[in-house]
Amino acid sequence: MPPLSDPQQQPHVVAVVGSPRRQGNVAALVGAALEELRRHGCRCTTLTLSDLRINACDGHSNCGELESCPHDDDMAGVLKAVYGADGLILASPVYYENVSSQMKAFMDRTATRYYHEEWLLPKVVGLVAIAAETGLSDTLGAMRRFMALSSGEELPILSLGGCADKPGEAAADTQLMAEARDLGRALAARLGREEVETQA
Repeated sequence: MPPLSDPQQQPHVVAVVGSPRRQGNVAALVGAALEELRRHGCRCTTLTLSDLRINACDGHSNCGELESCPHDDDMAGVLKAVYGADGLILASPVYYENVSSQMKAFMDRTATRYYHEEWLLPKVVGLVAIAAETGLSDTLGAMRRFMALSSGEELPILSLGGCADKPGEAAADTQLMAEARDLGRALAARLGREEVETQA
């Protein structure tokens, strides 16, 4: 395995977080997973969609004829990171039995890449969803369908779903946090980082 001191050789994992709460329950689980990925020698980037300016898709009928999306916002940088990632995490709270508006806007704005047949090809994908009560399967399913449409081949997808209603509830749930760390380790293993590396 390449040493930790050579960051360019480390697998790069990009987490797209669709929660409007920067320190919310979704962020806590993603943070735990990323902590494990870093411990296993991965580089990690978190894209918190609510911190970025991502306009809603205008539904251009000629998307495939355009070189790039005409919106002048932060999405171009998001796409560059996501489409260049070795590992990808998509994370969303459950809103009305589905993904958040931030995550849906992200999904919709990949349409230009889709129409140009530019596919997402990470080596592994992790999905994270948190519900107050119901809608986990629908939300995880929506993200799975997005990946199926956006990928040129079938990808290994690992998922984590749980329930947390109040702020801080996920972080205080030892079982849920353990599952988030397990997800991070499983993603690292798929990226060829089975053993925790240490500095020589």
